Amino acid sequence: MAYGHIVDALGLAVIGINLMTWRVAKQLRAVDPGYFKTRDGSLHWWDIASMNAVVGMLFDRHLPATKHGQDMRWRLIVVRVLNAIAMAAGMIFLWVGLSQPWLIFGK
Repeated sequence: MAYGHIVDALGLAVIGINLMTWRVAKQLRAVDPGYFKTRDGSLHWWDIASMNAVVGMLFDRHLPATKHGQDMRWRLIVVRVLNAIAMAAGMIFLWVGLSQPWLIFGK
């Protein structure tokens, strides 16, 4: 039995997590306009500086700040937990894909 459909579902979950992360980043920019230091001050998915800023948001020790409010605090925590789960799932996928590819790609 191939697990291709499960891998597709996990891929869609990762895409959803990334979209959620970008949404929280845009909400954080609305709450604290000076947080992201990009060229034009806005976030674009095609801009490398914006991507680095969003990934940096996930690992910033100073977030969530009390001035951002309780709602933004919970959003940041949820996005961090979901990204950690996605990273772990990606490592498991790589391990299974490289060590036992017939489980994913079938015969």
